[in-house]
Amino acid sequence: MTINEALTLIKAVRKRINSLETLRESVSNKTTYYSAQEKTVEPQYDVKTVDKKIMEPENILFSLDNAIKKQNAIAKIDFDVEIKTIFESLS
Repeated sequence: MTINEALTLIKAVRKRINSLETLRESVSNKTTYYSAQEKTVEPQYDVKTVDKKIMEPENILFSLDNAIKKQNAIAKIDFDVEIKTIFESLS
C-alpha cells in the first residue's frame, strides 16, 4: 500500500467511525411512549457490540498512522534550501 492509499483509507475509516458514533448516539435506544407520563427505553443494539464496531476501525487508524510515521522516518526527499539565510537577522 502506498502512503497516498493509506491516507485515503484513513479518511474513509474516519467517516465510518463518525457514522457508527452517530448511530450509537441517535438510534441506540428505542423509546416507546404509552402516555404523557409513561414511557420505556429499550436498547436497540448491544453497547459492547457497538463499541467493538467502533474500536476496530480506530485500531486500523492507529496502525495506519504508525505505518506512515515509520515510513516517513526513513524516507528522504530532495529539497535544497539554505536554512541559515531563513534565520538571518534583518540588519
